[in-house]
Amino acid sequence: MRGKPVNSVPRNKFPVWHLAGAVLLGLLAGCTPPEPLQRFWSVESLCTGPTVRIRIFQQFEVSRARFDLSDGALVLCDENGAPIPRPPKTNYVYVSLRENQVAVAFEPGPEAAQQAVKFSKIWVRAVDARLVFIKLSVPELNIRRNYEGGGIEVSVKYGRLAFVNQLPLELYLARVLPSEMDPEHFTAEALKAQAVVARTWALKNGSRHGRFGYNFCDATHCQVYKGRFLVSRRAERVVKETLGEVLIYQGHLAEGFYHSTCGGNTAFVHEVWGGSPVSYLSRVEDRWRSGNRPYCARSPFSEWTIWTSLRRLQRLMKAEHWMGETEELQDVKVDMVNFSGRVQRILLVTNQRTRTVPEESFRRLLNQEFGKTKILSKFYEIEVDGQQFKLSGKGLGHGVGLCQWGARGMAQHGFGYPEILRHYFQGTSLAEHYGNSRASGNSPTSTP
Repeated sequence: MRGKPVNSVPRNKFPVWHLAGAVLLGLLAGCTPPEPLQRFWSVESLCTGPTVRIRIFQQFEVSRARFDLSDGALVLCDENGAPIPRPPKTNYVYVSLRENQVAVAFEPGPEAAQQAVKFSKIWVRAVDARLVFIKLSVPELNIRRNYEGGGIEVSVKYGRLAFVNQLPLELYLARVLPSEMDPEHFTAEALKAQAVVARTWALKNGSRHGRFGYNFCDATHCQVYKGRFLVSRRAERVVKETLGEVLIYQGHLAEGFYHSTCGGNTAFVHEVWGGSPVSYLSRVEDRWRSGNRPYCARSPFSEWTIWTSLRRLQRLMKAEHWMGETEELQDVKVDMVNFSGRVQRILLVTNQRTRTVPEESFRRLLNQEFGKTKILSKFYEIEVDGQQFKLSGKGLGHGVGLCQWGARGMAQHGFGYPEILRHYFQGTSLAEHYGNSRASGNSPTSTP
């Protein structure tokens, strides 16, 4: 069911101390705080949906970490679920990698680690079934983060510690949303569109890492997840207001791909990742009508330029053995583009021959050299004037599915999130309860 919008009270009309006094008087009278206040600050309504398992710190090699168990709601369990006894007044648990097992100690330092008890797997979880906050520190990465949900499992995979956070899907989405789209700079309707797409992607790809014992990693390979590192009440509210809503196509979950900025039009999915064409993941014009500015024109990545010299490129290409020692680079051209305008192949012209290289190889070479001023997408043109090389590009990301900055532009033009979704995923429909189809609003072909 979709949640109701939260009606916050303006500060200049209802001072904070008046609100605190009202709550205190209500409690003394045996009453609960006003319902809108409870709904706004509580994550209880997010503790719903399928349970998901997220591998955290997946891209790092972690050999030791520390849990804070000062909260009496937490318990340490072994692989069989039995509580692991710990000394009285012990607030911290130190885990490390020993002999391909999880070593558990209750004091810091190498001596305590040597005497640690080893397990194949441990759990830090709630004493009961309620929501808990878990404080986890990884000194090797200089990271301290709070996680929530049903607990964190620690095991050993491929010679390093593996941490898996288990929590409800909707709570996971509320923490993913601020990492993928800044709630403070995007309108509510754009955020709702992102929430629906992220939920659809998660349900469609729940077995992405299934053979390793978890659903998703916490990096861009899946969806960026940092626990409570980024907490947004606005993101929580958006997830609640779209609770259970997904995109479907012909009765099945759609593929919920998204990216930052398309640069003027989105891309065909089969041109980006191969495979067969998908009708609802086709090229879409990111504008109201031909000649208008793209909806994503206000993105900081809408247009960008890289300048360098042919001599610098020649040096890089010779280091990669793309050119012989006696060859001189004379020109660089775009040799092939796909139907959405993205570059597929680059042509190199030397004083002795011509050769082509895949766009991915060319982009990787330049990105290694230019660092932050790198090629942000495959949507670009190349100009060479003498020794001057200019690459003019548009957009950020693969270009498939929802354009996040385009969704922001559409919302600012008056479109609601159902219209935004139907614009980028043409032929799909919105469904509640994780898959029951329903009709929604006006087509984006009507004036906002």
